[in-house]
Amino acid sequence: MPKILVLDNLSQEGVDVFEKAPGFSVDVKPPQTPEELAAIIGDYDGLVVRSGTKVTAESIATAGNLKVIGRAGVGTDNIDKEAATNAGIVVMNTPGGNTISTCEHTFALLFALCRNVPNAHQSMAAGRWDRKKYMGAEVRGKTLGIIGAGRIGGAVAKRAQAFEMKVIVFDPILTQLKADALGVELVGIDELIDRADFITVHAPKTDKTNNLIAAEQFKKMKSTCRIVNCARGGIVNEQDLAEALRNNVIAGAALDVYTSEPFEDNPFIGLDNIVMTPHLAASTDEAQLSVAVDVAEQMIEFLDTGAIVNAVNVPSLDSEARDAMQPYLFLAEKLGRFQSMYMEGRPSSIQIEYCGDFGVTDTYPITAALISGFLAPIVETVNMISAPAVLKEHGISSTETRCPEDSDYAFQFKITVETDQETNVVAGTLFDNDDPRICSINNTRMDAVPRGWVVVLSNDDKPLVLGHVTTIIGDAGVNIANMTLGRQTEGGIASTLINLDGPLDEETLTKLRALPHVNQVRMLDL
Repeated sequence: MPKILVLDNLSQEGVDVFEKAPGFSVDVKPPQTPEELAAIIGDYDGLVVRSGTKVTAESIATAGNLKVIGRAGVGTDNIDKEAATNAGIVVMNTPGGNTISTCEHTFALLFALCRNVPNAHQSMAAGRWDRKKYMGAEVRGKTLGIIGAGRIGGAVAKRAQAFEMKVIVFDPILTQLKADALGVELVGIDELIDRADFITVHAPKTDKTNNLIAAEQFKKMKSTCRIVNCARGGIVNEQDLAEALRNNVIAGAALDVYTSEPFEDNPFIGLDNIVMTPHLAASTDEAQLSVAVDVAEQMIEFLDTGAIVNAVNVPSLDSEARDAMQPYLFLAEKLGRFQSMYMEGRPSSIQIEYCGDFGVTDTYPITAALISGFLAPIVETVNMISAPAVLKEHGISSTETRCPEDSDYAFQFKITVETDQETNVVAGTLFDNDDPRICSINNTRMDAVPRGWVVVLSNDDKPLVLGHVTTIIGDAGVNIANMTLGRQTEGGIASTLINLDGPLDEETLTKLRALPHVNQVRMLDL
């Protein structure tokens, strides 16, 4: 009989789903400290949490029978996913349950900001009648800039059009076909910042989106622009935003998320052109009911049948098959990540070609690992199970083909990515079944290790070019771990991949790009 431990005040409807499931028993407890959870967790097959309980490695170490952790919500930062994976525990979330609540909260903040609702209410509560003081702004006919057009951003776009707003969108992996279906105009981030009357953020927090909106961007916005962030704290630089509001560089802002929660050292205290809520976007009865029921149904299905839905840490493979496929999955993930970080422009398609014989009939897990690696640097909470759906959601097509044995290697995986600016082809293989290598970049043969910090150069095949390159890298104090060279014809275009012990700063990259005969320099973190 599977036993379920439910924490963090899960909606009763979710508890009811467990109680009605044949053969299941459920205990409901309040939020637990890591020490308290460690003392009781070993008796259960499934654990359900929201955000109140931290499921640490310490707790997981005593998990015993635990097979699945369900997060009633999207974010899984409170769960040590690495420890769970190492213990063979599936971690699931419910990514769709708060779409509408977050979308509606975005508009609640937008209208509160435009019509000065919090300040006007405060003045009334203080016994004043400040009707002339709080002149508002309409949204009809204005341009709304949406940063990130996934589930929530798409829902915001649909509703904004009902308010007769013009919607422009920045999303680095949204295709024109998908944008047309949403009825929005696809633009670059600079154009969005320049044109928008209102900006709303619905992007994941990644290295690429951290401080995406900062002092430089505020200076380029209209002085009447208002910005809303219900996504993740840190995408909008808080200190720079406070300064922009204080100096009336922009008209206003509304925030639901912060770099620290509870929010510490709040720089917005005393400003009257900001609206703040304490991370309430998912706090509706309907959203909490939805995620509670969803997580319960997912966990029951997994414990009954082994089916994995919305997992964030493991693919749908049994342990024996996963161990056998691990080298192929690692290679595929690295090749996908390489293409994601190497490409320039907006991707429209991924073509995957499996050449030769590598003893695997069902390549779906490898394809999923490759797509997951491709998406990981640019979306949030993607995994091998969700990756194909996320790719499709963004309008990027994918194909998978098999070809006869390759003449150079026993097998290779070849990935072609097309963007609106270029087409890149990268291939990889395994040496001795467990040593991953990049064996070609854009049809130039290589023998490169896909790990760590990497600089990829395209240069004219001339003497001393690489001498100048390595000197600049050495002058920057960065050690070269490995270097691989390749060319198609003597005196033509050569490719160089350099593995480094650390990243190069922008100044060093600029120096490399300025070298004679160096045509292209791209920095990757694999």
